[in-house]
Amino acid sequence: MKNLDILFRQMPDTAVITDAYGYVLDFNRNDKITGLKKGLRLTKLIPDMFTQKESNVEIGDYIYSRVVSSVSSGKQTIGYTVIFTDVTEEVILERQNEDRGRELRALTKAKSDANRKLAEYALEVKNLSDYAEQLRIARSIHDDSGHAVTEIHTICQMCLQLMDKDIQAYRELIEEGIHICRKASAGGEMENYSSLKELAETFFRRGSIENHVTCEGEEPAFMKEKYEAVSRLLKEAYHNTMEHSLGDAMDISLTGSEGSFTLTIRDNGSFRGPLEKGFGLMAMEEYVRASDGEIRFLTEEGKGFGIVVIWRGHEGED
Repeated sequence: MKNLDILFRQMPDTAVITDAYGYVLDFNRNDKITGLKKGLRLTKLIPDMFTQKESNVEIGDYIYSRVVSSVSSGKQTIGYTVIFTDVTEEVILERQNEDRGRELRALTKAKSDANRKLAEYALEVKNLSDYAEQLRIARSIHDDSGHAVTEIHTICQMCLQLMDKDIQAYRELIEEGIHICRKASAGGEMENYSSLKELAETFFRRGSIENHVTCEGEEPAFMKEKYEAVSRLLKEAYHNTMEHSLGDAMDISLTGSEGSFTLTIRDNGSFRGPLEKGFGLMAMEEYVRASDGEIRFLTEEGKGFGIVVIWRGHEGED
């Protein structure tokens, strides 16, 4: 009996033995339940003890996982064993994650509403006399400010995960967020790149999506004037993967040949048709047309969404 008593007191969780009426007969001393003592009627602390066999219960400042087992002699219940496991930290963390999830959904909805309104404004602009200039401004807002919001949104979510785990990575993300904000406030001016390979690698290095850039052949000289169009295409492809494709990786292929250059972008999401061209995809088509290129979308059911753009040099250009 003494050995059983020692074993009982060494149990890792708070365990309580009661009689058939719920009065405490014995319990181990590794408990955090204020006021627990022999002779106490356990239903004073837990009114639903006999009806809820497995559940969480809050007692004081703690949250416990509770398991109730009846003890019988023949067909008669003579008592109960109740085991409490302290799950306070786990439940609090779960609630915090639920709150963050709600915040993320609210932010995503707000951004979706903003994009929808932006598309409506773009349609209204088409009816204005200064159609071309106004539409250019709307697209600039969508590309620079809209994508800056997407990047900041992503960085904020990553910071929530890293702030208590990797302070160095957390600080680097904060610096990157400051850089994006400054760039957006300055009008999102184009940076100088020595090649399209450098442009693609630099752009995707800042994002949260895994990427792989491959190059074949030489970059024709006429592509120097296409850098802005390529930059905007990359931004829109990144945004499309983040918001619609739900992929987490992208392959970017740059292929130069005599008199032409091909840009291929494909994510690892799962396309579900039919293809509906929203503001972003229509803007892509406008960028390509304005830069004398040809564009088509790869939309095989169940596979990643793809974009293929071809530019051809004029006669005499490399």
